Amino acid sequence: MAYFSQSLTEAALEWYTRQDASRWYTWDDMAQAFARHFQYNIDIVSDYLSLTKVEKKPSESFREYGFTWREQAARVNPPMEEDEIVEYFLQALEPTYFGYLISATGKPFNDVVKMG
Repeated sequence: MAYFSQSLTEAALEWYTRQDASRWYTWDDMAQAFARHFQYNIDIVSDYLSLTKVEKKPSESFREYGFTWREQAARVNPPMEEDEIVEYFLQALEPTYFGYLISATGKPFNDVVKMG
């Protein structure tokens, strides 16, 4: 249990530091509390349509946007094939990017992001 917090980042680490660890007597107690709190990550599973609505923020680079978008795509169940990932990513892009990257159809996702 002592090393668990070292594996956490961002929201998970913030949650952990706000907890009263004296309530946890076993690993299972801590794991259940963690799972209960972050259950929404499982409950809010992305679908194909929601991926087309993930927009690039003005403050993020295209590469950061691609990474964020790909994380969302990894949550879709059943898992998407590489060509579907690229297709839906292109659909999510602003028209400016879409025009330049339409030729990326059929290429791996990483190549599309590099082109962007």
